[in-house]
Amino acid sequence: MLGVVIYTSPLKTSLTNSPQISQQTPVSAPTGVRKILNYNGFRYAFVSDGAQFKFTGMKPEKSLGTIDFDINQEIGKNNGGEVVEKDFSSTFAVGGKLYEIPTYPSQFRIAVKVEEHYYLAEIVAKTNDSTMTAKEYLDMSNLKEHAKDIHVLNHVGNDVLKKMTDHASVESIIDGLYSAKTADLSNKEYEAIAEAQSQGKSYQLKFNLKDGTYMGMYIIPELKVVSMGDAYYHLPDTFFEQSGDLFLGLAQDVLPLY
Repeated sequence: MLGVVIYTSPLKTSLTNSPQISQQTPVSAPTGVRKILNYNGFRYAFVSDGAQFKFTGMKPEKSLGTIDFDINQEIGKNNGGEVVEKDFSSTFAVGGKLYEIPTYPSQFRIAVKVEEHYYLAEIVAKTNDSTMTAKEYLDMSNLKEHAKDIHVLNHVGNDVLKKMTDHASVESIIDGLYSAKTADLSNKEYEAIAEAQSQGKSYQLKFNLKDGTYMGMYIIPELKVVSMGDAYYHLPDTFFEQSGDLFLGLAQDVLPLY
């Protein structure tokens, strides 16, 4: 299972005046075709499987265009692959208007407006599936600026195992992620990742952001791999040496087999 990059949760009223993005509809289990869109050469995934969001303290106003192409209608056609990679194509919210979010000028996240409802979408890969380095991903997300604290959760994300609230330590973890190298995984390595997940050795690394949302990655300390977007990356030994006890003594229930 690749990294489901960004999650958000219902929020209490912010105690600060910083712009906030709050989820308005419940998270539902993903069903059917993945909710994605293509824009500016990047593949975006809809946050929380297409949940609706509310913007407070800011408003997406800079128009980026309209979703004109329905990928669902092209799947299976001889030329369907062209639309699958085409800008302004999507499997969800077709006809929606794209807007830049003021706090994400890099357009790592964009807003999609359908009627009066807003959805969030976030970069997970390039549409041509070429390599995205950890530096590219982290620079575009501006994670170092947006992150407030870190939680380590079990793989399914319903149990907080550890917390890191010290700002310098949080920045150190993010700096360490810059040293990750894109992993060109073999079938054997994919099997090892699947086995680690089934054995309770995979965890969610959750970065709580200042705007009230959060950004998530999957990390397997034993294999020294982390997912960012739809890609896996190898982490050097120094990353874990500098992370203190954040990944030590973690325990979770083994995932059930179906």
